[in-house]
Amino acid sequence: MRTLLAFLFTFTVSVLTAQTDTSLTLLQSESLFLKNNLTLLAGQCNVEAAKAAIIQARLWENPTLTSELNAYNPEQKKYFDIGSVGQKAFGIDQLIYLGGKKRNEIAMARSNAEIAEQEFADVLRNLKFHLRQSYFALYFDNQSYIALTRQINNLDTLITSYSTQVEKGNIPMKDLVRLQSLYFGFKQQKSDLYNSIIENQRNLQLITGISNTIVPTPVESEITIYQSNTMLPIDTLKNKALANRYDLKIAQKQVDAANINVKWQKSLAIPDVTIGVNYDQLGSAFKNEVNLNIGIPLPLWNRNQGNIKIAKAQQSQSGIQQTLTINTVLNEVYLASQKWKEAQSNFKMLNTQSLKNFDDVEAGVLKNFKDGNISLIEFTDFMESYTLSMMQFHQFAKNLVNACEEINFTTNSKIF
Repeated sequence: MRTLLAFLFTFTVSVLTAQTDTSLTLLQSESLFLKNNLTLLAGQCNVEAAKAAIIQARLWENPTLTSELNAYNPEQKKYFDIGSVGQKAFGIDQLIYLGGKKRNEIAMARSNAEIAEQEFADVLRNLKFHLRQSYFALYFDNQSYIALTRQINNLDTLITSYSTQVEKGNIPMKDLVRLQSLYFGFKQQKSDLYNSIIENQRNLQLITGISNTIVPTPVESEITIYQSNTMLPIDTLKNKALANRYDLKIAQKQVDAANINVKWQKSLAIPDVTIGVNYDQLGSAFKNEVNLNIGIPLPLWNRNQGNIKIAKAQQSQSGIQQTLTINTVLNEVYLASQKWKEAQSNFKMLNTQSLKNFDDVEAGVLKNFKDGNISLIEFTDFMESYTLSMMQFHQFAKNLVNACEEINFTTNSKIF
């Protein structure tokens, strides 16, 4: 019984712990991301594997040791006659690479390791971008959700009061219906917002590697940095992208790897030499004979022609892909700058001060409506306008953050 109670207590605590809200600044979220993200951990393993391939490429083939021992001597009618007057032979052979094969193989492995490192850095860039997008989307959606909940609670109180008055015949049913219509519209907006919150919550939990409900709580500097009116010239942004983007570096490394591969495949067409020494006690022309062996394949039919052609085709392909990547990056930077201009313009239309004024007016309008100083139509019109403005402000703020982060992302630079 005690064991059961202990188990139930532990289970309950674990469930409650799993449901605990966790407030995180942007910096704290990124710290958890770097520590816990499984995609990053897998990428680090891939980099280590690529580096290990360099070690393997440096290794030469092991020498081959052969031995020949007499099984049966028909003259002496003896088995395993391998003594001083019997027969035994030993040999050792070593493969010697020619034509720079080993050098090219090492260069290819090193190039692949460099590509793996750049790919890991690009994965980190992409995940960090998605983390910031999800973080601020969740933050602003939470702000809208809280404001909508407050509006709905106010309306709920009014509807309850109006329902009583309608039953008494003091006010017409159409007034109650108007309030209910506004109420249901707000509820639908809240439901849509909740779906967005759940999606961003899931994304943020996956990226940071924690199961708790995350409550984004950015410090002031993490918000205001996006509200700067300054922007670098488009040519400067493009130059930063060309210098810093990891996918461009990957494209260049792939061109280098393709060039190395062509050299490697050509070197594979050059025959290698096998050099060895063998000892034969009685089975050759002389007793205790020691011989030097040299072997080389004759390149009559297979000169690695097919692989060389494949390598050359891949070389041309990598050059085309590099040009395509450059054009794609420059286009991304241009589009990101245009999005920022639009987002900045929209954000200027509504600012935090105007929203504060709306909040002050809202409190006054609600009080005046309860006191009977304004009509129902005036009250519902204001509520609709206020809610629309509040939702637009948070949406514009979210769009501005996303636009700024897209500038950072496309240039791989800390512009904001």
